[in-house]
Amino acid sequence: MFVQIGIIVVLIAAGVLIWYKGSRFIRDLIAGELESNADEVTAPDERREPAGPVGPDGLVLLFADRFVDSAPRDRQVSPRLRCYAPLTEEELDPQHLAQQILYATFVSLYEQGSIDFRVVERMATLMPPYPQKTWELQLSQIGPMAESPISDALAVAFGLLRKRDRSGDDDEPRQWVSLDSVIEQALKTMRQEMSFWQRSGVYGDIRQYVESALIAQGYLIEPAEPTWLDRVRTQRPGVHQEGALSLEGDAKELARQLGSFRAEHGGNLLPQVSREAEALSNVNSAILCPPDDAPDLPLDEVLRISIYETLMALRQLEPSGDAGV
Repeated sequence: MFVQIGIIVVLIAAGVLIWYKGSRFIRDLIAGELESNADEVTAPDERREPAGPVGPDGLVLLFADRFVDSAPRDRQVSPRLRCYAPLTEEELDPQHLAQQILYATFVSLYEQGSIDFRVVERMATLMPPYPQKTWELQLSQIGPMAESPISDALAVAFGLLRKRDRSGDDDEPRQWVSLDSVIEQALKTMRQEMSFWQRSGVYGDIRQYVESALIAQGYLIEPAEPTWLDRVRTQRPGVHQEGALSLEGDAKELARQLGSFRAEHGGNLLPQVSREAEALSNVNSAILCPPDDAPDLPLDEVLRISIYETLMALRQLEPSGDAGV
């Protein structure tokens, strides 16, 4: 009996000793982290000078206050999805930012003669956001694609889809692939270069992919990540003000190019509202399911509708929480 009591006392004493040593180790570890944090915070900010050209995707992000709708006031946005204009700190609509990044890239590639579009008939998918849509937009690569983060991902996606869908039909001079499949494959390509904790859904992943390229070029400044906890938090990069503003002429030229494309290839068929997301969520059924004798749909509306539909469909497949996906 006494032997059993002695064993129990020894075990309890050993447990207390292990707990004491462990708690001291954790305190020392935290203290070391805090001291390290203080050293990193007080260390001089080493910024690389911005270098290299910036494509339409990067210009849309850097000057997002000019190209993107403000954050919607009528609905809550998850903290992990929130995004802000680098130069003005204005909160933006994360969905519209992703749409505009893709839209500007596709328009630029089209205007440069890198890709071509066509609209083909299809069966209605009966899936949101456009269950009755009876056409799809396809594209074909007809020339070299200019380098930029999104353009590079699209080029990889396009090449993979062409290899996978090769039919051996020599009568078809070009290979056409649907826009939604290209965007979906490009997103997979982007996510291969991102860690689990960086992912925040299709809108955030497109944005962060472009941000990473701008950080590498020096136009954005990577946020400090001194601790493991900071690595799982959403932190916004800073902006190199002088470097970003040196691209203002390029941003104005991009805005002119997008306006010219819309004027030449648009038909003013969407609702005239201040927010594009609202216009694209209320598309007239005559556009989604046009009669056989209807004239050709304008390319601008077709492109915007197709990008919106694709991103909405991808978002609906993702978890609604804040966890990485």
